[in-house]
Amino acid sequence: MKTILRALLALMPLSIGTACLVLCAALTLPLQANAGGPAPAEFKIMYADRTELGDGIAHYRYDVAMGPGKYDVVRIHRIVREKRPDKPVRTLDAVMLLPGNPNFFEQIFMAPMVTGVGEPDHSIVVFLAAQDIDVWGMDYGWALVPAEETDFSFMGEWGLAKDIGHARQALAFVRSMRVASGQGNGRLHVLGFSYGAMIAYPLAGEETLLPRGLRSVKGLIALDFGVKFGVPSDREFYCALAPLDEALLASNPPDSYANSAGQFFGLLGYLATYSPDEESPVFPPLTNRQAALFLGTSTELVTGQFWHFVGGYLDEFGVPSSLRFTDDELWLGIMGTTPPWYPVRVDVDGDHFLCGDDTPFDDHLAGITVPILHVGAKGGVSESAYASAAFTASRDVTTITVQQLPDEAEGQDFAHADTALARDAEQLVWWPILDWILAHRANRP
Repeated sequence: MKTILRALLALMPLSIGTACLVLCAALTLPLQANAGGPAPAEFKIMYADRTELGDGIAHYRYDVAMGPGKYDVVRIHRIVREKRPDKPVRTLDAVMLLPGNPNFFEQIFMAPMVTGVGEPDHSIVVFLAAQDIDVWGMDYGWALVPAEETDFSFMGEWGLAKDIGHARQALAFVRSMRVASGQGNGRLHVLGFSYGAMIAYPLAGEETLLPRGLRSVKGLIALDFGVKFGVPSDREFYCALAPLDEALLASNPPDSYANSAGQFFGLLGYLATYSPDEESPVFPPLTNRQAALFLGTSTELVTGQFWHFVGGYLDEFGVPSSLRFTDDELWLGIMGTTPPWYPVRVDVDGDHFLCGDDTPFDDHLAGITVPILHVGAKGGVSESAYASAAFTASRDVTTITVQQLPDEAEGQDFAHADTALARDAEQLVWWPILDWILAHRANRP
C-alpha cells in the first residue's frame, strides 16, 4: 500500500520511535473467552475482551494463536448488535473485513474511535452492525509485532501465502464462533480493502479446491483494489517495483526483512500534530502539517504513483491546503496509529502478483464462482482493478465507482482511503455495500 515510500524508507534507520504495541501472544496464561460462545477447541485464545460501543452494539477482540511461531497470532474482531452481553441478535448476514497494508483493522475501519476525531459511530463496521450484519475482521500477525523488536529473522519468508493462510484459519474460527453464538454455520462475504483484496481473491480461489460444503467464502467484495489491472501502465508500475523490492529484501538480512513504513507514517502524523507550522524534515519546504496532508493527497505528477489516499484541495504545485472528503484531523490521527512493521516479502509477492508474473496466487482464480462486488474511488485505483473479476468464472459481478469531481480533476477526487474515512462514505460507499450484501443473502454458488 505504501509503495511510493519504499526507496525513501530503505535509507531510514529501523529505530524511529513509535508507541509500544501490546503483543498478546506473549501472555503466559491464555484467557478463555465466553464472548458470544466458547472458543473452538482447535484454536487457542491468548486474550479476549469486550467493549460496548453504544446502541446495543459490542466490539469483541480475540487474539488467536494460528501456529507455533512467536508471532503466529492474529487479532480477530467482532462487531455485532446484542440482546444482552454475549447474546447477539439474530443477524441477517455476515461479512469478514480484511484491512490494508500496513493497517490495523480498527485504524481503518473504526478510525473515529481510535483517533477520537469525529462521531464515534461513523465507521463501516458500526454501520453494518446497526443493520444487523454480523461483522468480523482480522489484524494480520505482523501488525502485532511491537516497535521494539530487533530480530526480524521470522519475517524472511512471511509473504502473501502466510497472510492468506492466517485469513483462512481466521474464517474457520469465525464460523465456529458463529455456531456457538447461535448464528449458524453459514459462509461469510469477505471484504478486502486495498491489500485485503489481494488476500481475498487468492483465498476464494484456493477454496475452489475444496468440496462446496467445506468452503467459507460466500461472496467477494474488493474495496478499491484487486489483483489484476486493466490499464497496462498500472500493471507496469508494479513490474518496475519488483526488482527494487527484491534488492531491498536481500540488502541486509534479517534487518531488511522488515519494512518500517508504519513508523514513517507515525513520524509525519506526530510532527503534523505537535509541530504543525515548522518546516518538514522530510518534505521541505513544506510545513509538517502540509507534509502529512501531501502524503495523503500526492498525485502521479508528484510521486509517480497512479492513485492517492485521500482527495484534497491542491494548488498548482500539488501542495494541499486541506482535504476534500475526509476530515484533516482524522487523516492525521490514523497516520499516528499505523503498525510499525510489515514484511518486505509481502511487497515482493504483491509486485509479482500485480505485474502478472507466474505466481501461485492466481493459480485458482479461474475457479471462483462466488458473486463479486468491486467498489472503486475515481481518485484511487478504481476501474483499473475491476479487471480482476475477468480472471474468475463468476457470472455475478457488480462494479461501483465513486466520482465526485469532473474527469479532469481526478487527481483531487474521492480516493482510496476516503472509501472508509470520508464524511459521506456512508451514503457513497457503505450503503451500496450493504444493499449488495442483502441482495445476496440467499447466495448458494
